[in-house]
Amino acid sequence: MKPLSPHACARLMLTALLFGALATGCRQAERPAPSTAPGSLRVVSLAPSVTEIVCAVGAGDNLVGRSSACDYPPDIIKRVPVVGGFGVPSLERLLDVHPDLVLYADMADDTFARRLERAELHNARVRCTRLDEILPAIRLVGILLHHDAPAKALAGDLERAFREARAKVPPPDKRPSCLVVIWHDPLTAAGRNSFLADLVTLAGGRNIGDEIDRDYFQVSGEWVLARDPDFILCFVMAGNTPVRDLLTRQPGWDRLKAVRAGRVYSGYDNNVMLRPGPRVLEALAILRQSLAGTPPVLAPAAAKP
Repeated sequence: MKPLSPHACARLMLTALLFGALATGCRQAERPAPSTAPGSLRVVSLAPSVTEIVCAVGAGDNLVGRSSACDYPPDIIKRVPVVGGFGVPSLERLLDVHPDLVLYADMADDTFARRLERAELHNARVRCTRLDEILPAIRLVGILLHHDAPAKALAGDLERAFREARAKVPPPDKRPSCLVVIWHDPLTAAGRNSFLADLVTLAGGRNIGDEIDRDYFQVSGEWVLARDPDFILCFVMAGNTPVRDLLTRQPGWDRLKAVRAGRVYSGYDNNVMLRPGPRVLEALAILRQSLAGTPPVLAPAAAKP
C-alpha cells in the first residue's frame, strides 16, 4: 500500500475530529420498530458529535456502543463499549451489542451501510458538518430516539442563540481578519465551506480563507503575508513544540500584524471547537474571547477512550 502523504494524513485527522467532513447526504433510515419501547432502545453512535447530541437530548442511557473517538460526556468512556474506530466500525462488535439503531456520520468504507442493512441493523446517517446543520441533526436524533420534545427544546434554544449572535455580527469591513490554521506542515487553513469558518463569522470575525470555496486548503506563507491578518487562530496539535513558534518561524511572518501584536492563539480544546453539536455555544464564546484579545486557556489532556 502506498503511504499517505503528510497532507493526506492531516486531512484524515481533521476529518476524524470533525466526525465526517466528507459526508454529503443525510439518509433517514427506517424508524425503529414500534415494538421497541423508547426506554429500551439500544443505540450505537459512531461519531463524536452524534454521541454528544444523543446525550444532550436525554438518551445517553440508550447508548450500548460508540466509536473510539466518542469521549464526551466523560461518563460514557467506561460505561459504553467501543465498537470500532471513527469511520471504521467492526460489524462483529456491532452485532455483539445487539443495537436497535446505528447512527453514523460517514464511513471509511462506503459499502458498510449496505452491510448493516444486510445484517438487518436499522441505521441512519446524521449530517452535521456545518453550523446550519446542527439544528436539523438534533431534531432528527430526537425523532429517531423517541426524544422529540427535549430535542425540539434544545434546538429551539440554540436557534434563538444563533439568531441573537447573528444580529450582533458587524459588517465585513468592521470585523477583524483571521487566518484559521488547522495544520502546520503543510500549512493548511479553513476555507469558506468549513465549520470553523461559520464559527469565526458568528463570533464577529472575518476568515481570510472565505475567498476559497472549499472546506480546507493548503496556503503559502506569501499568501498569508499578502492578506496580513489581525489574528491567527491555530487548531493544531503539534506535540511539545508551541504551535505559535512553528508558525512564526515562517519567513517574513514577523511583519504580520497578528504576530507583532501577539495575537497568534493556540491551545484550543479541539474536542469543543471542531465538533458541530450541543457544545457549539461554548466554542462560540471561546472564539469571541479570542477576538476580544483574550488568549484561550490551554486545552486539557484528551480523555482516553
